[in-house]
Amino acid sequence: AELKHGRVAMMAAVGAVAQHYVKFPGFEGVPTGLGAAVTAPGAYGFAALFVFSGAMEMLIWTQDDKKEPGNFGDPLNLGQYNDDMRAKELNNGRMAMFAAIGIVAADLLTGKDGMQQLGLGAFAERKSGVAMRASADDAAAPPPQFQPSEQLGAMAPLGYFDPAGFCKVGAKADFRNFRAAELKHGRVAMMAAVGAVAQHYVKFPGFEGVPAGLAAVGSAPGTYGFAALVLVSGALELTLWSQDAQKEPGNFGDPLNLGQYNDDMRAKELNNGRMAMFAAIGIVAADLLTGKDGMQQLGLGAFAERK
Repeated sequence: AELKHGRVAMMAAVGAVAQHYVKFPGFEGVPTGLGAAVTAPGAYGFAALFVFSGAMEMLIWTQDDKKEPGNFGDPLNLGQYNDDMRAKELNNGRMAMFAAIGIVAADLLTGKDGMQQLGLGAFAERKSGVAMRASADDAAAPPPQFQPSEQLGAMAPLGYFDPAGFCKVGAKADFRNFRAAELKHGRVAMMAAVGAVAQHYVKFPGFEGVPAGLAAVGSAPGTYGFAALVLVSGALELTLWSQDAQKEPGNFGDPLNLGQYNDDMRAKELNNGRMAMFAAIGIVAADLLTGKDGMQQLGLGAFAERK
């Protein structure tokens, strides 16, 4: 494990530097740093790399019990697999693990990639800026940059809350992705929190013997109901609830014609969804620790038994 993590960390540390200056064809618009993993087509490249690494891990890089750990042969015939090089690899890998952790942590806190963290990131910008300045006098004034802090959702009690710096100024596409994910998670969490209470008292026909709480997922026929719920949700996500690029994130129309889709109700939905996500996490964590469902955790579970 130490060798594998060290080798991955060495490649990651080198990649964190190289990606600031080198872009593969088709990836010119992908930002550097961790932002690349959540921005298409960088997200697809990350997924492909993950799948490819898993295949190599399971098929080619399998450990032979007759060889020392990490010995997968010498495919390039370098003839350098000896105790001295193995010791150097271990030391370099250990240093690279600390370097990779530092680069990731600094990126999360500052939003800067590996080179920008060292104050050396201006090289690429200066290089591209030479060509830009040649036509700067003829170019029209650029439109104002997209400001995440001015969008709906920056409200009391926390105001604009993005300590990790995921939503950067001007990155409208990234903001839309994060906002769509926030709304979907919030809506699911609101239904989950209500369901965690309701399932203690209400049972659908045929599910009378299914326990409340997380135990329902592992007890038939609750397992079948959970699988059906996942399939239906996935089908709706891919068909009816697909995001229209011309509409704001989370806008899937008003099927019940309530006429309440306005900024005030959207702000309330965001706040309630954020609270529900914490509530759902708390209910799940308490269930895992105590085995009690949402109502039993509050000491109110005896109502159903007395009734």
